[in-house]
Amino acid sequence: MEISDAPHGGTESITDKCARGLVHAMVLGLVLMMSVEMFSRSFLNLSIQMSNELGGYALVAICFLSLATGQSLHAYHRVQFLDRWLSPRADAGLKVAFDIMSLIGTGVLLGEFIRFEILTWNAGDVAATSLMTPLWMPRVFLALGAAALFLALLRTLRDHARQFAVAGSGIEQPK
Repeated sequence: MEISDAPHGGTESITDKCARGLVHAMVLGLVLMMSVEMFSRSFLNLSIQMSNELGGYALVAICFLSLATGQSLHAYHRVQFLDRWLSPRADAGLKVAFDIMSLIGTGVLLGEFIRFEILTWNAGDVAATSLMTPLWMPRVFLALGAAALFLALLRTLRDHARQFAVAGSGIEQPK
């Protein structure tokens, strides 16, 4: 099931919407945590010692979880000066080739992130901080973000492959 509330004609899957919801919650959490930290430092002369650590974990999670939504909403840069010189079929073929290369790269990263997560889990690594956070917890967002991006790239590849097939058949594409 796809939801088409995207501003640029893209569609978000349920996976993308869940990842975006997590990102929104983390940003709100960061704002709240920074507000409490500023208040406590300014008025109470205290510091929440864990805010830097948790903020760093949240920023990594936000970066990786937002990748799929960016792909689904066509938010990434494209080389448009090349697009205008290509025929519709060549343009669609170039997009398919780029999607395949992106999918391969993301698949390799996903495999490595999963392997890294398993190694971290088995080793029982913890952060060398007062929180002693088990490192598998923040690192899981690397794999989750890469998995969501992989699924978004699969959908993009499907759409571009359809455009390529339609461009070669002479059938006019809907706008």
